[in-house]
Amino acid sequence: MPSIGLQELQSSCRRDPDSYRTEFLTQYGQFQALVASTELRPSMESKQLENLSSFMAHVSSAYPIEGRKAADHHIRLLKEYGASMHHDLRRSLVKSTTIMYRKDAISIESMVPVLFQLLSVRDKELRKSISASIISSLQHANKKHRNEAVVKSLQKFMYKTIEGSDVALVKRSVGLSIELFRRQIWCDEKTANVIGSAVFHPSPEVMIIAARFVLDSEQKPRGDGGENEDEGESDDESDDDTGDGGSSKRAKEMWKSYNLTGKKNARKSARVQKAMKKMMKKKRKPSSGSAGAMKANPFSAIMLINNPQEYTERLFSDLQTRKKNVSFDAKLTMINLITRMISIHELLVLNLYPLLQRYLQPHQERVTVILAYLAQACHSLVPPDAVQPMVKTIADTFVTDRCSEETIAVGLNSIREICARVPLAIEDESVAESDVEGRAALLRDLAAYKSHRDKGVSMAARSLIQLYREINPALLVKKDRGRGNTPGSVSTPKYGAVDVQETIEGVNLLKEEDSGEEEELNVDGAEEVVDNGDYDSLENEGSPDDDDAEGIANEEDISDEPEEIAHVANVSGAVPKSLAMERILGDADFQAIKEKLAENDLAAVFQSKRPRPEEVIDVGDIETYKKKARRTLEERLESVRAGREGREKFGSAKGRKAKGGGSSNKQKDKRKQGAMVLHKVRRKARSKGGKQPRKKRR
Repeated sequence: MPSIGLQELQSSCRRDPDSYRTEFLTQYGQFQALVASTELRPSMESKQLENLSSFMAHVSSAYPIEGRKAADHHIRLLKEYGASMHHDLRRSLVKSTTIMYRKDAISIESMVPVLFQLLSVRDKELRKSISASIISSLQHANKKHRNEAVVKSLQKFMYKTIEGSDVALVKRSVGLSIELFRRQIWCDEKTANVIGSAVFHPSPEVMIIAARFVLDSEQKPRGDGGENEDEGESDDESDDDTGDGGSSKRAKEMWKSYNLTGKKNARKSARVQKAMKKMMKKKRKPSSGSAGAMKANPFSAIMLINNPQEYTERLFSDLQTRKKNVSFDAKLTMINLITRMISIHELLVLNLYPLLQRYLQPHQERVTVILAYLAQACHSLVPPDAVQPMVKTIADTFVTDRCSEETIAVGLNSIREICARVPLAIEDESVAESDVEGRAALLRDLAAYKSHRDKGVSMAARSLIQLYREINPALLVKKDRGRGNTPGSVSTPKYGAVDVQETIEGVNLLKEEDSGEEEELNVDGAEEVVDNGDYDSLENEGSPDDDDAEGIANEEDISDEPEEIAHVANVSGAVPKSLAMERILGDADFQAIKEKLAENDLAAVFQSKRPRPEEVIDVGDIETYKKKARRTLEERLESVRAGREGREKFGSAKGRKAKGGGSSNKQKDKRKQGAMVLHKVRRKARSKGGKQPRKKRR
C-alpha cells in the first residue's frame, strides 16, 4: 500500500479501523517514542508530536485500548512537565486532551485536576483555552444527568485549590468557580459558600473578587443559560404574587393600569418605568434546605450563605484586623458586603456603627458612599439607640450653617434614608413621651431648612417632612403635617413591630368594592322587618323559659359592649377575619384584586414621595440636586459643531440636488459649432442694448 498523509490516514482510520490498523500502530509507536524524548527535554519544540497528538485524539474512538493509553500519556506529560513544556506543544496537548474526553477516552475526574494546575502558567491564551475547556466539559457532563459522585469529587478538588497558598492559582480558580455558578453549572449552596469563604483570603485581590461575586451574583450570567433572560423576569411565572414571576406580573399590571389613564407625559412614564424596574428586581428569600430554593432564585449567592450572623461577624473582625497596606477601596468593598448582609438577613452587628461614625466627616473621601452603606446597615430590628448617635453626628457635622449647600443637602438626605428604616432614630429618648416638642426637636430643626435659598437643601428638607407625614406626623409642627394628618391619625411606630399578613393580599380592596352592595341589602332587609312587625312579635313572644329569648338577651348584651372592644375586633380582622373566610374567591375576584393592587401601586408612584427601604441603597439618593452650570461660549460653540457633524448644509437644495434627465440646452450649445449658435449670441446682445426702433420704409 502506498504511503499516505497523516490527515488522510486519520480519515481512513475513522472510516475503516480494521483495514488501517497496521498503519495506526506504526504511528502509535512513533508517538510513544516522541513522548519518551519529550520527557527527557520538555522545553524542546516538537511539531511532529503536536501532529501525532492531534491524530491520536481524533482516532481514539476507533481504537479504544490504544486511545486510552495515549490519553494517559497526555495526562502524564501535562501533569509532570506542563509548567516547563514548550508553549505550542502544551497548547496542542491541552486541546487533544479535551477532544479525548469528548470521545470517552479519558474521564473528567482525571482531566480537570490536571487542567486546573495549568491555570498558574504564565500563558494568557492557554489559560483562556483551559477555562473554556473546563466549562464546556462540565456542562457536557451534566447535560443528560447529574452524576453526584463526579460532581462532589471535582468540587472537593476545586475547593481545596481555592484554600491553597498560590495566589495566582487561587485567583483564577475563584474566577472559574464564579463562572460555573453564573452559568448554572454549579449553582448550589456549597459552591456559593466556598466562593464566599474566599473573602477571608490574605490576598486583597482574591478578597475583592469573592466579595464582588457575593454582592453582584444576581446579575445575568454570561454565555449559556443567560443570554435570553430578562432581569428579574422568568418564563415560568407562577400565578401567585410571590417570587420573581409575581413581581413581574405586578409590574405588568401597573403598566397596563397606567396606559388606561388619561394624561401621559415622558416624566410620568419614566417614573412608572423606574418603579416597575425596582419591583421586578425584588428577590424572595428562599427557605433554607428547600429543594426549589435555587430554582426560584438561582443567582443570589448572598441568600445562600450558611449562618449569616457568624459570617458577617467574621467579616467585621477581618475588616478591623486587616493590615494598613489594604487600599481604601478594598475596605469599602468589605463594608458594602457587611452592610448588605445586615440588610438582607436583618442581622445585628452593633459594633459596626461606631466604626462608620469615624468616617462621617464632610472632607472624608467618598463620604456619600459611606453614608449610603450606613443607611444600608439599618433595618427595623436595629435598636434606635444604636443609630441615634449616627443621626446626631450627621446633623452636627453636615447640617450646619457653616457648611456648603451641597454638604447640607447630603446630610439631610442621609438622615432621611436612615429614618426611613429606623423611624425612632431621630427622637430624643431622654425626653418624656408626653413632651412631643422636646423629643422631636432635631426633626423640627431639620424641617426648617425647607425654606432655604438653595433648591437642593429645600428639596432634601421637604422629603424628610414628607417621610414623617406618613410615619409619624405628630412629631412635626402643625403647618408641616399636611392636610388630614393630625396627631393620632397615624399609628405611632414602635420598635420591633412587624406587619404580619394574615390573609390574601388585596382582599380588603375587593371587600370595599362590595361594601356598597351589602349596605343596600341591609337597608332593604330592615324595611322588610319593620313592615312585617317583627319587633312586636319579639316583645310578645319573650318569656323566661324560652331559649330564643335567652339568645336574644345575649345578643343585646353583646351589642351593649363598649365601642373600644368592637374597634379592636375590627382592627384585628376577626369580625370578619377575611372575605376569603366568607366565600370562595373565583378567577374574576383574583383578577379584580390584581387590578386594584396595580391601581394602588400606580397611585403610590405619583402621590407618595416616601423613600421605600430597599436592600441596595443608591448613592444617587444621598447625593444632592445639582443645578446645571451655565456653559461658556467655547462650550456652546463646541456643542454646535458637534451637532453639525454628519448633517447636510443648511440652505437651498437647488445646487446640491443631483440633476437627472440628460444635459441642459446650455451644455449642448457648448458642443455645437459657432455658426449654429451665432444667431443666439446676436439676439442676446440686442436684448442687452434695449429695444431697437423699427426703421421706416421709404
